[in-house]
Amino acid sequence: MKYIEFIYPLIYIIIILFGILNFKKVKNNFYLKLFLTFLVYSLVTEIMGYFIGVVYRKNTSFIYNLWNFLNSYFYFFFFLSLIKNTFKRNIIKTIIVIYSIISIIDITFYNNFIEIGLNANVIIGSTFIVIVVMLYFTELLKSEAVLGLNTSIYFWISLGVLFFNIGMIPIFVIARIIEYRGVWDVIILSLNLIMASFFITGFIASKKEFNK
Repeated sequence: MKYIEFIYPLIYIIIILFGILNFKKVKNNFYLKLFLTFLVYSLVTEIMGYFIGVVYRKNTSFIYNLWNFLNSYFYFFFFLSLIKNTFKRNIIKTIIVIYSIISIIDITFYNNFIEIGLNANVIIGSTFIVIVVMLYFTELLKSEAVLGLNTSIYFWISLGVLFFNIGMIPIFVIARIIEYRGVWDVIILSLNLIMASFFITGFIASKKEFNK
C-alpha cells in the first residue's frame, strides 16, 4: 500500500492525543500512565522505522524486534498487575520465564536480532499475550468490576490487545505467503485500526473511578 508508512505514526498520534485529553482519568494509576508512555514509545518506533527504512534504506529489523520484545513484556506485567488470584499470577510469571528463555535461545543460537525479523518470537509472544488476557477476563467476570465493564479502560485495552494478537498469530504463521500476495499490509493495518479504536473508546468511555 502506497504511503502506508505514514499511517502507523498517525494512528499512534491520534490514540495519544485522546489519552492526553483524558489524562485525568488515568493519572492516578502507574500502569495506565505507563501504558500511555508505551504508546509514545510505539510512535517513536514507527517514526524511526520510517526514517531508517524508507529514507535511509537501512535494515529496520532490530527496531521492530526490540518493540516486539518490549510489547510482550509490557502486557505480561500490565495484566499481572490487574490479576489478584495467586494461581493465575503464577501462570503469568511462568509464562514470563518461559518466554524469556525461548527468546534468549532464539536470538543466541538461531536468529540474528539485528538483521532478521523474529517471526517465531512474535507468534509465541502473541500466543502468550492472548493467554494472559484470557486469564484476566476469567477473573474480571467473577469480580464486582464486571458491573462497570464498559466504563473501565482496562476492559477496552484488553479487547484491543486480544483482537490484535489473535489476528497476529495466523498472519505471522503464513507471513511469506500473504506478503507476496500483497495482503500483508492490509491485514496488519486493519488489526492496528481495530486495536486503536478500542484504545480510543477506552479513553473516551471510561470513568476515573473504574480506572484505579
